[in-house]
Amino acid sequence: MSARPPSGDIARGNRRTWDTWSDGYQQKHGELLRSAAEAWGLWRRPEDELRVLDPVAGRDVLELGCGAAHWARSLARRGARVVALDISLAQLRHAGRHGRGDPVRRPALVQADAHGLPFAAASFDVAFSDYGGMSWADPYRTVPELARVLRPGGQLAFCTNSPLFAMCWDHESRTLTGQLRQAYFGLHMRRVAPDAVDFVLGYGEWVRLFGVHGLVVERLVEEPPAADARTTFGDRPAEWTSRWPIDVIWSVRKRS
Repeated sequence: MSARPPSGDIARGNRRTWDTWSDGYQQKHGELLRSAAEAWGLWRRPEDELRVLDPVAGRDVLELGCGAAHWARSLARRGARVVALDISLAQLRHAGRHGRGDPVRRPALVQADAHGLPFAAASFDVAFSDYGGMSWADPYRTVPELARVLRPGGQLAFCTNSPLFAMCWDHESRTLTGQLRQAYFGLHMRRVAPDAVDFVLGYGEWVRLFGVHGLVVERLVEEPPAADARTTFGDRPAEWTSRWPIDVIWSVRKRS
C-alpha cells in the first residue's frame, strides 16, 4: 500500500487541479451530465433502472463532489433536502449558475474537503457520490467521516473506478489495455496529474474498511454499457468496458 500524504496536501493539490480543470471539464462533459442528471458512472446508467438510492423525498441527502450539481438539483426537485459539496470553488460556481432559475428547489452548496466534513454527527439519511468525493479523497479518511455524519440505518451509495481499470491503465499512453499493468494488492492512490491524485481500493479492502466503521454492504453493481450508451470520455473505449467493469457502484448501510 502506498504511503499516505497528509490529507491537507491531498486536498490542496486536488483543489488546485479541479479549479484549473473545471471550465474545460464542464464544456466537454456538462451537456451529457445535465441531460442524464440521475445516472451513474462513465456510461450514465440511469438511476431509475438501477434503483440504487433509497427514497429521498423529505430526507436529508449529501452529495460528495457535486461538480455542477445536476444530480443534486434533480433530487431537490423530488423533495429531498440536499447539501451539494465540492472541494473546488470553480465547480461550485458552475453549480450556482445552473441553479439560478430554480430558487425554491435547489441544494445548499458547500465548499469543503471530504476528509473533514463540516457537519454534525447523524446529519444525513443518504450520502452519495458519482466519481466525486469517494474517488478524489482518501477512503481511509472519507469512510469514517461518512459513517459519522450518517444516521443509523442511513445509506452510502457511490460509483468509483473498478480495480480492473486501475490495473489495466497504461500511464504512458493514457489509455486502457487488455493487460494488467499494476498489481492488485496494495491499490490505493494514483497520480493522475502533477498536482492531483485519485483513489481506488480492492474489493476486499473496501469491505474491510466499511465493516470497521459500522457499514454493511448491501449491493455491488457492475454493468457493461448499454448498446445505445454514450460517453464523453474518449480514452475509455466501449470495447474494453463491454468486457471488463470500468466502474463499480457500492450501496452500503450504517448499522442501526
